[in-house]
Amino acid sequence: MHSHARIARTRGFTLIELLVTIGVVAIMAALAAPSFRDFIVRKNLESITSEFSSDIALARSRAINGNLCVTMCVSSSAADAAPVCTGGSDWQVGWIVFLNPTCNSGLTKPQDAGDLLRARVSKEGEYYLYGQAGAVNKMVFNPRGSPGLSSASEYDAVYMSSNNPLTLRYAKNICVDALGRTRAIPSESSCTNYK
Repeated sequence: MHSHARIARTRGFTLIELLVTIGVVAIMAALAAPSFRDFIVRKNLESITSEFSSDIALARSRAINGNLCVTMCVSSSAADAAPVCTGGSDWQVGWIVFLNPTCNSGLTKPQDAGDLLRARVSKEGEYYLYGQAGAVNKMVFNPRGSPGLSSASEYDAVYMSSNNPLTLRYAKNICVDALGRTRAIPSESSCTNYK
């Protein structure tokens, strides 16, 4: 009896199969990209809104609990060893929160190293937090938790520009009332007339 050795042959992808697979993957990625971009923009705007509101709540609660004043202000030098309030109405440059035991409304920096509670550094890029007309760039919370605002201040968290389609879809307005409470509302609404 004569036996023939059988050689197992492996079969790979043909060029056509490989091109079809790459084409299907490319189409799926193109369909998923806009949804993924929307998700990232929405999450980043929610993050800015949450950070700003949380730091206002931190300043307010530390003022009440410590029976002293706490200042929160715009600071483009938040990353520095000795940050100071720098002014301007655009909070995306960064901000600082610090103890102000003498309740000095003119104080622009922490007096001691231990007085700095929070330094939020700038996150340069496509996301912005703008103070609207009448909004303040500095709040001094008194021992009762009031930031000394004569009326509500309004801040807009936007993506790239105020008329960008993703801004129109996902942006938030942050309202700060005279008692130092915050609330986030849809971007097309105003703090003064939103219920």
